[in-house]
Amino acid sequence: IIQLGGLGKQFQTMNGPVTALEDINLEIRYGEVFGIIGLSGAGKSTLVRCINYLEVPTSGKVVFEGKNLSVMKDREKRLARQSMGMIFQQFNLLSQRNVLQNVCFPLEIAGVSKAEAKKRAEELLTLVGLEDRMKAYPAQLSGGQKQRIAIVRALCMKPDVMLFDEPTSALDPEMVGEVLEVMKELAEENMT
Repeated sequence: IIQLGGLGKQFQTMNGPVTALEDINLEIRYGEVFGIIGLSGAGKSTLVRCINYLEVPTSGKVVFEGKNLSVMKDREKRLARQSMGMIFQQFNLLSQRNVLQNVCFPLEIAGVSKAEAKKRAEELLTLVGLEDRMKAYPAQLSGGQKQRIAIVRALCMKPDVMLFDEPTSALDPEMVGEVLEVMKELAEENMT
């Protein structure tokens, strides 16, 4: 589903170029669970952001579902990105929207009817045990609940792959288990 060939990323700084990634070659197959481990500052987040082209690589290529993202037009990249769910270290929930509205938001942008978006959101919120929090606002939720909602929001788009960028790093230790359990369930369902 994902192939990286000679992937590199350099950032220009006041002190000159900094190489974050150099000659990364990687293949991730459908249904595979793949983890990247490294020290802080090793380039893990940069790599994940290059995979879905939120960060444009300096060299090499990213092939997603057989298509080279580097040669796609911006519109095509956006469409490809819709097949990649992305979970960030921070939850990125909209504070003025309740849980149900947060989950439905990307579906509405994608043109899904409000009724279908609500149905899909309710099913997934029930799946992760948050059906009783649909009308709550982010300020009323624990960190673990917020991150599970971020996961549900990404899953609503029915992605072919889920990219997690240290999804438990902003959580208290007792909240980590909630999020890891959802990730484990996704792996058991063969989500890449």
